[in-house]
Amino acid sequence: MGPTEPVPFDRVAEVYDETRRLTLGASSATTALLRSELAGRQPCLEIGVGTGLIALPLAASGIDVVGVDLSAPMLAKVVEKGEGHLPFPLVIGDATRLPFSDEAFGGAFVRHVLHLISDWRSAVAELVRVVASGGVLLINGGFDQGPWREIGDHMDAQVGREVRRAGLDFKEKAELDQAMAEFGGSVRELPPVWQESERTLAGYFRDVEAKVFSWTWRVDPDRLATAVAETKRWATGRFGDLDRVLEPRFPSFWHAYDLP
Repeated sequence: MGPTEPVPFDRVAEVYDETRRLTLGASSATTALLRSELAGRQPCLEIGVGTGLIALPLAASGIDVVGVDLSAPMLAKVVEKGEGHLPFPLVIGDATRLPFSDEAFGGAFVRHVLHLISDWRSAVAELVRVVASGGVLLINGGFDQGPWREIGDHMDAQVGREVRRAGLDFKEKAELDQAMAEFGGSVRELPPVWQESERTLAGYFRDVEAKVFSWTWRVDPDRLATAVAETKRWATGRFGDLDRVLEPRFPSFWHAYDLP
């Protein structure tokens, strides 16, 4: 897989929800936040819909959703959760070449996607194209600003930032704001959604070694093993016991971009 190719998540469809899940409270808060923005702007599109972690409860709340993803196995999980039925329309497609007409949607939302797309600006341009004038784009990012950001930065130094973050780095959110401004979009910061967590460093390193995270698929196995060993050594000195919960409660941020 080359660095510019899109990343299908076929290989982790069965474990995706375990590693990217939201708590019940965070899921309910996310649904309420997005519904407040999208209720008058339907139908709505989610790119990278995955297993429906965001779209399913939003659709259940009455929002007319369409989901797009590169991975058929991930979309199959949405159908499985719908007890064998399509809970909303699903399309296999590339976010940089969306198979929809101009202004087909009243709004769109994106979670955990743009950092995977090297040509993320094309994905943004496509979202602007398919969302009607007066619509809104809701983009999630910048949730790892605390100790997990430190760990990510240290891992970047071991394997290379270009490997870990193929697309948009939300540490550089100004790039996204500027890209949206070029389309006439204006940004609003929405209230954070708080998530309870039992995530430990030991669990994180196990997931890295098991190649649960998509960035690990691009790393040579020996290089990955060395990076994990070095980051474990550093993290033990920095944070202490790897089995303690590192951040029991953390914020997740959604940014609203209003289109002219």
